[in-house]
Amino acid sequence: MSSIAPVRAANPRPRGRPARYGVAIAVATIVVIVLVASSVLDYVFLDSIPGRTALYGLLAVGLVALGTFIGVRAFERDPAVRRRHLIRAGVLLGLAVMLWLLVIDLYVFTSSAGPSVAAICAAACLPTTAFGLFVVRRLDRNEKEPWRLVLVAFAWGAIVATSMVIWGESLWSAIAGRVLVPGPGLDASTAFSAGLLEELAKGVAVLLLFLVMRNEFDDVVDGIVYGAAVGLGFNFLESVAYMTNLYSIFSPDGVGGYAAGFQWYSRQVLGLFFGHATYTALIGAGIGIARQLHGRRQQAMAVASGFLIAIAAHFSWDAWVPFFPIESSALGLVEIHLRTLIMTGPFTALVIALLLSGLRYEGEALRDQMQKEATEGTGAILAPEVPMLTNPWRRLGQRMQALTKRGFKAYFALARLQTAQLDLAMERWHRERQEIDTPLEAEYELRKRVIELRRQAGFQPAR
Repeated sequence: MSSIAPVRAANPRPRGRPARYGVAIAVATIVVIVLVASSVLDYVFLDSIPGRTALYGLLAVGLVALGTFIGVRAFERDPAVRRRHLIRAGVLLGLAVMLWLLVIDLYVFTSSAGPSVAAICAAACLPTTAFGLFVVRRLDRNEKEPWRLVLVAFAWGAIVATSMVIWGESLWSAIAGRVLVPGPGLDASTAFSAGLLEELAKGVAVLLLFLVMRNEFDDVVDGIVYGAAVGLGFNFLESVAYMTNLYSIFSPDGVGGYAAGFQWYSRQVLGLFFGHATYTALIGAGIGIARQLHGRRQQAMAVASGFLIAIAAHFSWDAWVPFFPIESSALGLVEIHLRTLIMTGPFTALVIALLLSGLRYEGEALRDQMQKEATEGTGAILAPEVPMLTNPWRRLGQRMQALTKRGFKAYFALARLQTAQLDLAMERWHRERQEIDTPLEAEYELRKRVIELRRQAGFQPAR
């Protein structure tokens, strides 16, 4: 108990809600104001988006916000009630996505293409987007993020960020079109508006997730995962919009299907990770680094750096694309790959470097905490388990062995035990660094849960 007493003094039970909740409320309020103001200005001065479309768009945003609130609060309730709240949150998020697809995207972008074309385009983007989310979640090999939060991040990128960008960019384009003549100046203005407005809109989603669920947002690795999930959500809606819109434009010439297919390949295959996922992952990386800094100035600089690099990466793509047109020949197929690799590849490589560095640092920290837990002899983590728990392949191998010998029930029981043990090590790590605001009793409860899961699984490590 002597090793616990100093930690208790350094991490007293917080009184009331953390101050970050107030910041989250302020950011969310600003988002709502921006959405309402931009939609009203669009309707009154530009008349580019009908009033009912703006109304349905705000309704979709409201459904996402309500679904997020219910999903987050579900984990503060009794486990018996938790499942019902998660189902309600999932239904609300699903309705929001459907409302956006069926009303906003169809009405604003693809009224002439028809609902069947838009439905086919959306169906074509679903498998690739689902694959992208699966890969992104698997990036954190030490402690995978809950699907509920990954999907919330996806929904915010698909609906809230897209809503802010549609109305913001329509205003920007209208103003720039009246001031600038077609040419390099207008092209640079369009590229800058895309980089600035889209990355700010997507970054707000990552920032809100960090503020509300900081205890699930561990470090730079988690920041990359959540940032990429937001980017994939934005990329999904943008892909559907471009595919259906270009189909409508080129269908009279008989090449509408080709135009839509080209957009699908460039955005859902080639650009699935080399695009919005990379840009927003850079924002998430900055927020994740700030998560483990203590000085306010350092935290602000880390967050601002993530935003600035993402904006610069996005701007560089849009600004340079007009200078590298793709020829409609076999050479064009080579050019589009080289263009993506040269223009976005360095930023994707930066994300990979940050991810690998974060995984190594996180893995060493978790191994240290597991060894300390095993030394204390609490029974939650035993010394022979440490090498297995710190190796994702050995964890999988042990689960497969349980599946072979005792069936699926044993497999999932062991998976729950391993996840709880990793959660305990992560909790210890954050508490040791004094970067967690849950009371010490939360660690005790987590340790009790690990011991109970061990008893239920009937698992003892080989000696």
